[in-house]
Amino acid sequence: MWTSSKKIAISIVIVLLAIAGGIIYYSGGVMGGVPSSFTEAREAAARVSQDIVTLTSKTNATIQNINAAESTGSADRIPGLIDEARATNKQAYEKAFELSKDLQQMTEALNRVGSRESQQLAYEAVAIELSLTSEFITYTGALNDFLNTLAKTAATGIYGNRQALAQELATVNGKAAIINNLNREFNEKMKAFDASL
Repeated sequence: MWTSSKKIAISIVIVLLAIAGGIIYYSGGVMGGVPSSFTEAREAAARVSQDIVTLTSKTNATIQNINAAESTGSADRIPGLIDEARATNKQAYEKAFELSKDLQQMTEALNRVGSRESQQLAYEAVAIELSLTSEFITYTGALNDFLNTLAKTAATGIYGNRQALAQELATVNGKAAIINNLNREFNEKMKAFDASL
């Protein structure tokens, strides 16, 4: 795993601590509009979250190309496609670290966001994105397991352990679906937040 995995874990802890601090400070928070720091962090988080979804979809498309290459007898293309999937996944993983920083900035500004209802909706949106980050880290581990198994299979030319590959791929696809759903939930929660202002 890349060294940034430790950075992401640390960042998630920092964000959770900041949320807890925001909740404690919440009752004495200044009521009013939306601070620019929150808006900027929110826009950045939405962009980065969408980038993660896009890169995850791209990785899954590469996996489909791997399956097609294997079934059409183009096994010589598989190692290159595996490398491509790893590279795209690494980009998305780095985006997850970026997302954790944006979420921290959103959290730090929560106590200055509008009404209590607006603050609650913003808090829920941040919690959803934290879940997305956590699910993405799990997705990355599952994808690496799948790609490692696939690389070993491709190297030997023996595709006998299809059941293991199918199970690992099902896990990867399930995590990708969760990530997509969490991104949708975040966008819906932010629409509700906008309506509450």
